[in-house]
Amino acid sequence: MIQTLCRSLAAAVLVSATGVPLSAHAEPAAQDAYANSQETLEIAAEQSDPAATELVPQDNDSARLEADTLELSEIFQITTHTVDERRIAILHIDDLPTLTFVEKTTDAAMAPASRAEQVAQHLEQVYQADSDADAILVRWDEALEEYAITLDGETVVLINDTTQYFNPTGEAATDALQATNRLRMLLGAPEALTEIEGQPAPEIAAQADWGVASVFSGQASWYGPGFHGRQTASGERFNQNAMTAAHRTLPFGTRVRVINVHNNSEIIVRINDRGPFSRGRVIDLSAAAAREIGLDRAGVGPVRVEVLAD
Repeated sequence: MIQTLCRSLAAAVLVSATGVPLSAHAEPAAQDAYANSQETLEIAAEQSDPAATELVPQDNDSARLEADTLELSEIFQITTHTVDERRIAILHIDDLPTLTFVEKTTDAAMAPASRAEQVAQHLEQVYQADSDADAILVRWDEALEEYAITLDGETVVLINDTTQYFNPTGEAATDALQATNRLRMLLGAPEALTEIEGQPAPEIAAQADWGVASVFSGQASWYGPGFHGRQTASGERFNQNAMTAAHRTLPFGTRVRVINVHNNSEIIVRINDRGPFSRGRVIDLSAAAAREIGLDRAGVGPVRVEVLAD
């Protein structure tokens, strides 16, 4: 419910910031997607107005923020809202929404705005000292079983049900990586992270009971950063870190085993999108799936595809 609530608020703010809703279709990803994303954020920054996104301000929070945020650099702004009777604070950096803090039902004294301020104060160190934003990293905290965004090894914020990436995908790992890369980008890091330190391996369903309904071969391509978070043909949001793929005709939800014929590496993916539409290509993998079988660097490569049946 919290993720749905945050997605609704995110959609409203994103449309306000960019002027247009997002859409997607499956095509191979551009290798300079990080640079393109940075350009998109810069354009949105020129058009965004955090004050315009405010829904129902909390009087106490707003009054306190007016005084407290004077201590922070002008690139940090915090807006407060009430959605479905829960208080929410959004941390904006350079006028762009980055993290959403939702009221904790178990800790009413720690208001979302206060938590947002604490994170902003940590990030202020990077901004004021003109430090290297490459020091902003993300790791899996095994003890807490949560993803932690860190600065010089110190935890700045944990990504969980009450602290989320502004436009959540529903997958904690994806949100943590997206949030970290947005912070890095806005504070000047030249490159995006592609992996999370210590990330647990994804659980893969047992394959013993799966038969092979059909087999075909051809060229596989992949797509990722430029389409991450956009709506797929099946209606779900595309997650470049999930084991999914696009196919022109296979029913959505079909699982297929994709084998890279050059190295015999294989991965099982779920069809959730349509494509590829380039001649000679038979399947379009997510970035993570392509990486698993060593296809990410080549971009396109020969594969054998086995359509699995229960």
